[in-house]
Amino acid sequence: MDLLLEALDTASAPDRGIYRPEFFRLSLPTDRQRLDAVLKLVPGITIHDELHAQLVELVRTLDPSVKFGKEELRSAAIAHLKGIDPHFYGVWVYYPWSRRLVHLLDEAEFAQVRTDRNRNKITSEEQAILATKKVGVIGLSVGQSVCLTMALERSFGELRIADFDTLELSNLNRIRSGTHAMGNLKTVNVAREIAEIDPFLKVVCFNDGITEANIDAFLVEGGKLDVLVEECDSVDVKIRIRQKAKTLGIPVLMDTSDRGMVDIERFDLEPDRPILHGLVEHLDLSLAAKAKTNEEKLQFVLPIAGMDTLSTRMKASMLEIENSVSTWPQLASSVVLGGALGGHLMRRIGLGHPVTSGRWWVDIDEIIGVPDREPSLDESPKSLVEPTSKTRTLSVEEMVEVARNLHPRKPKVALSTSDATRIAKAGQHAPSGGNSQHWSFLHLDGRLFLFMDIDRARSALDPGLRFAYLGLGACLENMLLEGGVMGHSLVHSFTPDRSNPLLVAVITATHDQVASVLSKQEQRIAEQISVRCTNRKPSETMTMELTDAEELLSSTRRFPGVDVKIIRDRSKIDSIAALCGRAERIRSLNSTCHYDMFVREMRWTDEQAVLTRDGVDLATLEMSLSDRTGLRVASDPKTMSLLKNWGAGHAIEKIASKSVRASSALALISVKDFDLETAFIAGQAMQRFWLKSSSMEIIAHPVGAPIFMGLHGKWDHGILSHVEHSEAGGILDELKELTDSNGTEPFFMFRLGRASSPTARSLRLPLSDRFHSVQKSHS
Repeated sequence: MDLLLEALDTASAPDRGIYRPEFFRLSLPTDRQRLDAVLKLVPGITIHDELHAQLVELVRTLDPSVKFGKEELRSAAIAHLKGIDPHFYGVWVYYPWSRRLVHLLDEAEFAQVRTDRNRNKITSEEQAILATKKVGVIGLSVGQSVCLTMALERSFGELRIADFDTLELSNLNRIRSGTHAMGNLKTVNVAREIAEIDPFLKVVCFNDGITEANIDAFLVEGGKLDVLVEECDSVDVKIRIRQKAKTLGIPVLMDTSDRGMVDIERFDLEPDRPILHGLVEHLDLSLAAKAKTNEEKLQFVLPIAGMDTLSTRMKASMLEIENSVSTWPQLASSVVLGGALGGHLMRRIGLGHPVTSGRWWVDIDEIIGVPDREPSLDESPKSLVEPTSKTRTLSVEEMVEVARNLHPRKPKVALSTSDATRIAKAGQHAPSGGNSQHWSFLHLDGRLFLFMDIDRARSALDPGLRFAYLGLGACLENMLLEGGVMGHSLVHSFTPDRSNPLLVAVITATHDQVASVLSKQEQRIAEQISVRCTNRKPSETMTMELTDAEELLSSTRRFPGVDVKIIRDRSKIDSIAALCGRAERIRSLNSTCHYDMFVREMRWTDEQAVLTRDGVDLATLEMSLSDRTGLRVASDPKTMSLLKNWGAGHAIEKIASKSVRASSALALISVKDFDLETAFIAGQAMQRFWLKSSSMEIIAHPVGAPIFMGLHGKWDHGILSHVEHSEAGGILDELKELTDSNGTEPFFMFRLGRASSPTARSLRLPLSDRFHSVQKSHS
């Protein structure tokens, strides 16, 4: 073996656990013998003897009023020795880890000179008080900076530090240390740095971090701590140490190294104060110790971190953890600021100066008024409909006028108000994009008219209104089925034209009401009208039986121009799941689509959902806490702007594709063309399929992002950029290739599976807001 390589492999750093220096006072014979032995046994010791310079500083500090000349100062320094050989004066300090021997003034004089420049921001009397204080620091990233700041100011007499981790290369972006220290325990690293600044300071290391076995010793052994600085990552330790500190009356400080956020908890002055300002009081704190997964820990992390007050860059980085970044980011500037804040507040508390409990921010950008130069998504959303369309939602009077102009005569068989109401109510149960419920029903002269509410239909995802017509087709199918249950044989006409673009369909009864005109199979389907809902729960990953697939498909074969296929191949499902994620990423990072989704559609609280009775209720998304957190972060337009600017946002892809990957199968609805009537008929087929799946207890959850984003280019006038159109179009092309569309165009897609009942269902607007019956006929 190469001798050089062998030497490198066998070489080792000095004992990694040593952090206390050795002291040698040569006036003591035993110390002379000990030092002589060290010099003989340890090769390569470097000796640093700058005692004379220290003496010069000392005599100057002893009487600042005396103005010494250069020679007078040298003579005064020699005179201070009082004839003692300089080698015997003071103390020799040996640092085994660096093999340095340093000649220093002894402790009292050393401390006097080293703290001289503190005067009188820290007076001599205050310095003496601080020298009695015992401080504990848990976690040595920000904690290292706090420790070194306190050591530099000499604001403690004893420091207890706890961390179980070792120094790694990735820590060196914020921990001031050298590459030679990698592999050392963080406690040892900090203790050594403090010893090299001031070897007389007492540092006690807890190398296992904080455990049940040592928590009491850390807080009280050798005297109760005067101040605790908590900077660890463990949620359990954060909670447990505060519970103990509260009982003992020890104040706690914590810096979060984002926007200069610092928490102060004065348990010494407020014994009844809830830990962490009461932010976790609503939780079962005993579960913190049992939390193993990120999902289990997140319920505690979120209130502690304060998601709404994080910096934009921190939020954006959160969405990239385990995607483009490995963990939470910390910058040296933030960590050093945290060290300054921790050191400053510890000193004030130690001296009995006023320090109030609470959460505070020392946000430098905010304080000095740095303008926000990040790109922003929160611009005014672009037009959500074709610019040539001059339509607006019609009033009841206008709907009546349109209806009477088209149908001035009464039908031979008239629908009663009660029957029309029941039929409209069934229509109201139909699905709609973003739960917009973009329909209005007019009962006039025995007919039922279905209108589009254009204000509700507008969507950044649907600039051509084709998916609006899909929803209206679903609405009509419910109405026809319900009419059949009631014994009405209903017919309808599809009516949109240039003069009346918002009148979608006219429903008329062809003969007097009889027993149900539906087959038993259709009746079972109709029974699902009020049961069917969007169940977004993760489904069981299983292969759908071919017989189930055939039964589902049988419900859609009577709709012309519409083709439905079920995809059961697992590899194709995984590939389509990836396409769904990529399409959702485009949607989320586009300014208008982002506004449409997070402002117009989302209902973030139960109160919002009940108040509006439309939109997408957060509870219906059936998301895990981590995914809900991701969604909350994604709702911030500035955060998404950063991700877009960085070319990131892949966490969005993961969230969006997860449920699709867990599907048993996918159902793809394709059409011959994109005429409005075809879209309307496709809506009828979609609803039949969905009701059938509901009757079979198979969940059907729309996952159409690759389609509606890919089709944007057909009607979009400026919502997506050229680059976004190109990427979305490419995704749709990949979907076509995967699904072998045979000349038809993909238009809608479900994921299929089995799951328990949904936690929540989307609410519906009051029927009285959507249904209008006008009885009086004009001659």
